Parts: sequence; structure tokens; C-alpha cells
Amino acid sequence: MEIRVATEQEERHWNDFVKKHYPPIGAFMQSFEWGEFQKSLGRRVERYVVIEDGVMLACFSLAYYTLLFSLCYAYSPRGPVFDSRLGIEKQWQIFKAIRVWTKTYKAKLLFVRMEPPIIPYPKSKVPKGFYIPKYYIQPRYNLAIPLDVSETEILATFHPSTRSNISRAERRGVTVEMKEKLTEEDYQHFFKMMGETLKRNGGKDVYPAQSYFRALVKTIPTISKKDYSEKTGLTIWYAYQEHEVVVAYFVLFFAGTATYLFGASYNDRLSSKATTYLHWTAMKEAKKRGMLFYDLGGIDEKRWPTITTFKRQWRGREFGYLGNIDIPIRPLLYRLYNAVRVLRKTE
Repeated sequence: MEIRVATEQEERHWNDFVKKHYPPIGAFMQSFEWGEFQKSLGRRVERYVVIEDGVMLACFSLAYYTLLFSLCYAYSPRGPVFDSRLGIEKQWQIFKAIRVWTKTYKAKLLFVRMEPPIIPYPKSKVPKGFYIPKYYIQPRYNLAIPLDVSETEILATFHPSTRSNISRAERRGVTVEMKEKLTEEDYQHFFKMMGETLKRNGGKDVYPAQSYFRALVKTIPTISKKDYSEKTGLTIWYAYQEHEVVVAYFVLFFAGTATYLFGASYNDRLSSKATTYLHWTAMKEAKKRGMLFYDLGGIDEKRWPTITTFKRQWRGREFGYLGNIDIPIRPLLYRLYNAVRVLRKTE
């Protein structure tokens, strides 16, 4: 089994492999475009393939994060992407090969963190040399709305209060615009709404820096209103009431799933019910563009009780993944890193 840097030819077909073999949730994080976005944030990103007998078994991108003493760790968000025909035993063989490879070729690595699309798995069955921390980076559980039935059937599955809020938004004059670009005024509205949303949520789960959103819009192609080809693209949604901005969402389309990335709203306009109406509008557009799922994002009753309740009222399908799988390269320093991380989280 060989692990090597992806060739130019393999990079050109990178998205084809990911789309073919990835489950509905999280595929975009291993897309070629998402890797380019990470590069625009100043991170080193490398793409690798796993080959056996001339056949690609898996691929994964790694983003590198600098630590103290010239050390770093590498992170593969929602990766590796396995050939979907492989069983769990073969997947673990690939992980073992990656572990050997990292120790041989990545001397300055403290650890490698991966997040494969493997369903929750008994920790007792995890092979030696791998560690599953109690915390996780991407959500372990996501809720997505299937879009493979009619709009009427989709609407009928929602909780009565969700359907009611959609109707209320229409009666209260909420309108929606799918933007192909953002003006500076649009950015400032979103950043101000971010601040209000943070206060409303007690300051938890802080948004990325403002520069993150500017880089996202600059790097990921924005989908045109008239272009209905199934390609990777960002959609930006702004909702208005009485011609005033009330809510904004960022939704990424890739591999048959429209993924809600970020959203924010003004506190004094929550009664407009635009937060619900904007999701419904984006869902309908995703369906028109051939998407099979609308991913509302992570759910967690302990970390995000209010938002989890809101999302579950859409009555979608819940997906669960194993979470982080860490490969310690320097075990002692790795344990120290985790201890410090947990301590900071509890301060």
C-alpha cells in the first residue's frame, strides 16, 4: 500500500472521487475548493492518495497548524475519503498505513488528526496506536433534510410550529435575495449581526474572524442565479423586512448536499421569523439545483440545546460519525497537549 502526494492529474479528478464515495455530510471539507480556501487563510495544505495495486483506495487533504518549538499537527477535516466499497477492516488497514507513513516522513509532527466518515464505533475495537479524544472539532452529529420528494411532502414533515413560522414570515413581508457578490455594506451588516447573535447565545462558539468570511467569498466560487450546473459553489442569502436586513446565511453546494455554514440575525427582528423562512427558501433552491440533502449543521443537546431543538423541529435525518481519530507521533507531548487543551476549555 502506497501513500503519496496527489499528482496534477489526480488533483484534476479529486472532486470526482470525493463526490462518488463520500456520505452526504461533510464531503465539502475534502473538496479541492475547500483546500484552496484553507490555503488562502495562510495554511499549508497538501493532498495525498492511497494506492494499492494501481487502484486508489482513499484520498485525504491535510492542513498544517503550527505549535510551539517548531512542531505542528496536521488535520484532515472529514477525511480520509475511502472508496465506498471498502469494509471497516480495510479502512483500518489504511489508517495503520497512514500511521506508519506519518512516523516515517513527518518528523516534526506532534500528531495527525483525522475525521473519517465512519459511524460511531466502539472505542474498545479501535486498534492500538490510535486515540479518540473526548472532544471533537467538527460536529459528531448533523441533521439534514432529505430533498428527494416534492416540496409539499418536504413541508409536511416539518413540525407544525416550523410550518407556522414560514407562513408568518410571508405575512410579515419577509423577502429573500440570493446574492452573487457582497458589498462592503453587506459585510458590515453580517458582522454586526454576528455580534448580536453572539450576545444572544451567551458568547459561546465564537464565529471565525471577519477575514475568514472575506476569504471564503473570494476563494469559493459564488453560484450564479442562472447557472444550474451541479458544481461546487457558495450561495449567500439575505432576508429583509420592510427593506431592512434581518438575517444572512452562507450555504455551500457540493456533492449533492447543500450545507448551511454560518448565519446571523438582528435581535430586534426575530419576530419576523426570517431565520426559518430563509432556510426554507434555500432548501427549495437546493432542490431545484439537484441537491439531495440540506444539511442544517451540527446538533448537540449539551453544547447547543436551543439550536438543537430548533433544528430538530425540521424533522430531518440525523447522521452520526465517530469523531476525531488522532495518531500521536510524539506520545508524551501529545498527552501534554491534550491536558492543556482540556484545562483551557474548563477555565
